[in-house]
This record gives sequence, C-alpha cells and structure tokens, in this order.
Amino acid sequence: MVQKSEQFQQSDVTGWGIAALVCAGIAVIGANVGTLVPPSALNALHSPRGDAATLSQLRQQVAELRTETVQLRRQNEVLTTRFSLQEQSGNEVVRRVGALEVSIPALAEMRPAAVSVDRSVTTASISNNVGQKFAADGGTVLVQQQPLPAPLAAPTASSGARVGYAVAVGPNFAAGQAATQWQNLEVRLGSMIIDMSPLVTDGTGANQQRLVIGPIAQMSEARDFCQRLEQMEIACSPTSFAGAPIN
Repeated sequence: MVQKSEQFQQSDVTGWGIAALVCAGIAVIGANVGTLVPPSALNALHSPRGDAATLSQLRQQVAELRTETVQLRRQNEVLTTRFSLQEQSGNEVVRRVGALEVSIPALAEMRPAAVSVDRSVTTASISNNVGQKFAADGGTVLVQQQPLPAPLAAPTASSGARVGYAVAVGPNFAAGQAATQWQNLEVRLGSMIIDMSPLVTDGTGANQQRLVIGPIAQMSEARDFCQRLEQMEIACSPTSFAGAPIN
C-alpha cells in the first residue's frame, strides 16, 4: 500500500505550474528590459574592476599625448623660424665676406707700388717716426708707426674734370630715382665701390636712366670689375665715365 504522503496530488501540479509561469514571466520581462539598457552599461557590468581602471588610465594617457604633441608642434615651428633666421644671417655673412674677398685684392692691385705721402690727409698725421721702445724678455722691442699711403687719385683732364673708363651697373630706372639706386648699390657692394663716384646717363628706353660708376683707369679693369658684378647677379657693361652728377 502506498502511503498517503507519497501519492501524487492535484495541488502539487498547480503549485509547480504557478512557479513555472512566474519564472517565464520574469524571463520575458528581463529580456525586454535588457534591450533598453545601453551596451556600455552592460559592458561595464560584465567587465572586471581592473579593466575599468585600465581603460580610464589609457584615456588619460591619450589626452596627455595629445597635449605633448601640440607642444612639440609649437616648438618645432619656433625652431624652424629660428633656423630660417640663422640661415638668412649666414647667407648675409657669406655675401659680405665674399664681397671683401673680391674687393680687397682688387684694391691691393690698384694701389701703385710707390706713392708720395700727402701730409694733408688724416692717415698722414704721423710726422715723427722715432718709434717707442718697450722692455721685453731678453731685450727691448722697438715699435715704429708709419702713415698709410694716400688713396689713388682719379685721372683728371686739363680742365679738372675727371676722365677715364667706367661701368654701367644695374637695370634702367625712371628719372628721379638715381639717388635711391646709388644707395642700394652702396649697401650691396660696400667697399668694392668705396673709391668710385656715380653719374647718371640715358638708358635704353624713353625717360629711362642708368647709373655709371667710375672712374677706372683701364678698359681691362672695367671688364674685370663687370665680371665680378655679374657673379653677384648685377647687370654691368664697360663704358666711358661720362654723364650727369646725381642731384
């Protein structure tokens, strides 16, 4: 005989059915609610605590790298500007040194071997050439001073006018701009034209003028001078030293 407690009763079926229906309802509600939750929240719930901290650190590091990149870009721009300025300054120094290398030997060649000293000029103010003695190891040292020779005078005609050869330099320009053109040449050529004087002559076009600088003793010297100017990308042609003075 089966005991009464072990018999299958209708109340048991009803209880288990209600429990199953409740579970199914909870599952359906959970599925519907899950579609409304953002994926980022679900990822945060599923990810461990260590991963969340690592992601925050990575974002902070990326922000710091961006800031450093901006700073490096600014420093690069500053360095580029400084390099450009240094390069321009270096080119200017090279140009000036090149002008000295060209002009100083030319001046040395133009200086005659023997020139009488003009006592009226400043460089000839040394009159007494006795010298000074200074005590030194093993004896004495004698220092003597001598006046520099006067600059080479330009050839003159019987009337006193300066004559000789010259060079026409630079492009043609409009009337009234001769003084400006001469100032530009003085800045650019420096000591190469220190002993020369400018004149203005007619250019190739209407109402056009051109600078003539001289005088130069020989036509060969004028050609050599033009070659040096052409190396500096300055137009030049030998001519006679004739024209009107700059007003």
